[in-house]
Amino acid sequence: MRWGEIEYAKAGDHHVAFREVVGDERSGLDIVMVNGFFFPMESLTQDPIAARLVQGLAELGRLVMFDRRGIALSDPITAWEIPLVEQWSEDLAAVIRTASCDRPSVFSWEGAGVARMCAIRHPGLIDRLVLFNPTSEPIESDVGWIEKAAEELSGIQAGTVDLAADGHSQAPRQRAAMWHTWAPSRRSDRDFVAWIDAAGRAGASPAQAGRLTKVFSESRPDNTLVAAPTLVLTRTHPGFMVPAEHYQRAAVEIPGAELVVLPAGDDALVGHGIDDVLAEISRFLTGRVRVPAPVRQIVAILFTDLVGSTRRAAAAGDAAWKQLLDRHDAASSSEVGRRGGEVIKTTGDGILALLPSATAAIQAARAIRDLLHEDDLQVRVGIHVGEIDRRGTDASGLAVNAAARIMSIADGGTIVVSNVVTQMTDIATFTSIGPTSLKDIDGTWELFTVA
Repeated sequence: MRWGEIEYAKAGDHHVAFREVVGDERSGLDIVMVNGFFFPMESLTQDPIAARLVQGLAELGRLVMFDRRGIALSDPITAWEIPLVEQWSEDLAAVIRTASCDRPSVFSWEGAGVARMCAIRHPGLIDRLVLFNPTSEPIESDVGWIEKAAEELSGIQAGTVDLAADGHSQAPRQRAAMWHTWAPSRRSDRDFVAWIDAAGRAGASPAQAGRLTKVFSESRPDNTLVAAPTLVLTRTHPGFMVPAEHYQRAAVEIPGAELVVLPAGDDALVGHGIDDVLAEISRFLTGRVRVPAPVRQIVAILFTDLVGSTRRAAAAGDAAWKQLLDRHDAASSSEVGRRGGEVIKTTGDGILALLPSATAAIQAARAIRDLLHEDDLQVRVGIHVGEIDRRGTDASGLAVNAAARIMSIADGGTIVVSNVVTQMTDIATFTSIGPTSLKDIDGTWELFTVA
C-alpha cells in the first residue's frame, strides 16, 4: 500500500488533518472513513484488527482517513454552541473536496451521524454510505439504555486517574471494564487495552474528551432525508446495553437502505469479526466479496478446558462460578503473557492462546494448571506447533484444529502435546500415549503427556 503524507483541509477557519492510503492504483473507488468515537487516524495501524480494517478498505482503491476537529491532529473546537455533528459533517465535506474525491463512498463507524448529516447537507457529494451500528433519534423505549450508556461514557475521559482510599489508581480498571462491555471478545487482550488507553490519550485531553461526549446527547440527523444509497451493518452481543433493534432502525428510516445483520459479536468495530464487515463493504461497493489475505505464522498453539465445569457450575451457583471463570481467565492471560504469548479468545470454559515457542507453551500450561489447582479446578491442556492463518487477532487452520482435538483427549490435570512439540524443546519429560486418531483429521498422531 502507498501511504500519503498528512495533509490539511480547511473547514471554515479550522484545519482538518487527513491522510490517504492507496492499495489499488487502478481502481477508481474512493472511500472516506469516519472513525468511531474519538479514535485518531494515526492510531489505527497500531492494533491488528484496526490495521486489518485499514488494509481491507485500502485494497479496494483509495482510502482517506481524517481526524475531526477537536481530535488529535486537527484544530480544536471553538464554537461549542453549534452542534458537533454539524461541525464534523463540514469537516467531512472539506476533506472530500480537498482530497479530490469524486463522489466517494463513505464508511462510518461513528454513531452520532456525521456521514448522514454530510449527505443531507451536501446532496450529490457522496455516492454511497456504509454505516456500522448507526444510532437514530431516540424513542421512548430507548430511555433506559441511554441513561446507562451516558453513565459509562462519563467515566472514560482519556487519561483521567481516580484514586481509591488506599491511594492506588482505579482508572485502568474502569477503562478495562468499559471495553469489556463494548468488546468482550478482547477482554483478555492486554495489548488491546493498552492500545485503547494510548489512542484515548492521543485523541483528546481529559477535559476535551469530556466535552466531546456531549455529541451523544445531541439530536440525530433525520434519516428520512438521506438520499444516498446506504448499507446498514449491525452487530451486537447478547446482553449488550444497546438493543439490536436500535441499530437496525436506521435501515428502516433511510429510504431504500439495505440492512445486513452480521453474526453475533462485539458491539465495537475493533472486536472480532472484522472480515465479516469487510466482506459486506466490498460486496456493496464493488459487487464482489474481497478481504485481505491471512497472515501465515508458525506458532505454538495452546488450548485449555476446565474439566467437569457443568457439574461445578451447578454446585457453585452462577455468581460463584463466574468468579472462578474470571480467575481462570486472569491466570491464563497472565501466564501466557509472561512468556511472550497472547490469549486469542476464551472458549467459555477455556482459552485458545498462541505462544512463540514450544518451551513457552509448556511453561504456560504448567503454570496455569498449578494456579487453577489452588482453586480445586482441574484443567486439561493440548499443545501443538504448526502454521496458522492470522486475520486480525483471530487464528485458524489445520494446526489450530489439531491442537483443539489434542486437548479434547487429555484427562483433567494433564498436558498432552503432539510429536512436533517434543522435538522442539528439552524442558520436559514426555511419555508416549501411542498413535491416536483425531476427530475429523486424517491419519494417526503420535501424542505425549508432559510430566
